[in-house]
Amino acid sequence: MINRRKFLKNASILTGAGALSGLAVFPFGYSCSRPVTITSQTYGKNLRDHLWMWGHDSGVYDGPDGIYNIPLSPPISMADGIKYMRIPNVCVIRHGIPENSDYLTQFDDVKRIAWTLSMGSNESYQTLKEYVFGLRDTMPNLTGYFLDDFFRFSGSSLPEDSTEPAPAALSIEEIKQLYNETLSYKRRLDLAMVLYTHQLHPAIQPYMQYVDVVSLWIWTGADIQKIEENFKKYRLLVPDKRTLLGIYMWDFGGKKELDQNFMIKQLDYAYRLYQEGEIEGMIFHCTPLVNKNLQAVEYAKEWIAKHGDERK
Repeated sequence: MINRRKFLKNASILTGAGALSGLAVFPFGYSCSRPVTITSQTYGKNLRDHLWMWGHDSGVYDGPDGIYNIPLSPPISMADGIKYMRIPNVCVIRHGIPENSDYLTQFDDVKRIAWTLSMGSNESYQTLKEYVFGLRDTMPNLTGYFLDDFFRFSGSSLPEDSTEPAPAALSIEEIKQLYNETLSYKRRLDLAMVLYTHQLHPAIQPYMQYVDVVSLWIWTGADIQKIEENFKKYRLLVPDKRTLLGIYMWDFGGKKELDQNFMIKQLDYAYRLYQEGEIEGMIFHCTPLVNKNLQAVEYAKEWIAKHGDERK
């Protein structure tokens, strides 16, 4: 018997390269009264095709002025970062609009690109939206948008019985309008949001109907020990949303190099979730880390080389 996530995945595959609009039908008595656009990024059958990399420009977090104690290394472009890891897809996550149009040429041969629409604030959304929407007709490999650092709270800062929508970069009205705008565009692009395991609270649920994909992240390395518990909690709150599991290669919460045992544990569990159809892929964080000779990065690279060509 297939679960709801496998049902959605199969329905997505049936759409082919285009978008299919219509009324979604769900098994097990679950119903959705609003029209749903089911899309497909036409992922291939091998695991590598389902892998993404979180892309940052070098110097954003590393170096002597960085707050996460990341060692300095020569600059590396997002495109070169994914080539090093042999990952075909990249999420372009940047605060501002590129000053030079030549910046975009690095992405010409990238298979799929998702571009950030918000960097955790409403101000960044207002700044970026027009530019990013303008890329739709000039970048045929642009397949989606990301709302980074979308929620503005940690779990402990909200009462358990809170009935208000969680504080977020966009209001419910704004994200609804944004989602409707993505539905109206001639080529359907996914709208994705970032969610952290420390934000697993019922107050996030009102927003979920207005996104296509959730990327779930574990901010602190030690919390990887609770990865299975937290993923179950996530699925109780968000039972049917297409999901990309974030794979950190640096312990940002701990501001130190990620313990290799944690790296092994999170990849082992991510692999299991992928095989079971619970997630549709993974996002490795992030491109500026790949030339720093980090154990977690090199382990991830070897893991991708080992499993990347496996087919379901």
